[in-house]
Amino acid sequence: IRPDQELRAERAMELNEDTAEVRVLYFYDTPRLALLDAGVTLRARLVKGDDDDSTVKFRPVEAAKISEEWKQRKGFKLEADCVGDRVICSASLTVIQKRDEIDEVAKGERPIAKLFSKDQERFLSEFSQGPVDFATLRVLGPIRVLRWKLTQKGFPHELTLEEWRLPDGEEIVEVSIK
Repeated sequence: IRPDQELRAERAMELNEDTAEVRVLYFYDTPRLALLDAGVTLRARLVKGDDDDSTVKFRPVEAAKISEEWKQRKGFKLEADCVGDRVICSASLTVIQKRDEIDEVAKGERPIAKLFSKDQERFLSEFSQGPVDFATLRVLGPIRVLRWKLTQKGFPHELTLEEWRLPDGEEIVEVSIK
C-alpha cells in the first residue's frame, strides 16, 4: 500500500493496535548489506504470545531447483511475492528459538551464529553465492511489526496486513493474500 493510502486502508479494514499480533524483528547483515545485495536474508523474530524463531531466506530462487528434501523439511516455505506484474519466488527455512536467545544476541551476549541451526547453515551454504562469515555480521533492528489476519466480505482469500515501524520512524504497510 502506498504511504498516502495507509490510513484509509487501515480504517476500511477496521484495524486497531489492540487487535494486532505484535512482532519484533531483527536482521543480520554486514555493514554494507552484502547479504541483502546477494538475495540472502537472515532474520530473527520475537512473537508476542507465540514461539520466537529464526529464518534463512533466499530471494529470488528458481522453485524447480529446490530439492524435494528441502520441500519436505519442517519449517521450509516456498512462496511468491507479486508486486505489479512482477513475481519473485523465495525459499526459507525457519526454526523455533528458545525464549531470550534472540534478546541475548541483540545485546551482544551471544553470537549471531548460535541463532541458526545446522540445517539452516546447510541451507545457507547450498543456496548462497559464497560462505557467510557470521563474525562479520551486525544486528539490525529492532523493527516493530503489527500483524492482522483478516477476512473481507466478498473477497475469497484471507488477508494479512502488516504495519512495519522502522527505527527511523518510517512506516510501511504490506497487504498479502494466502
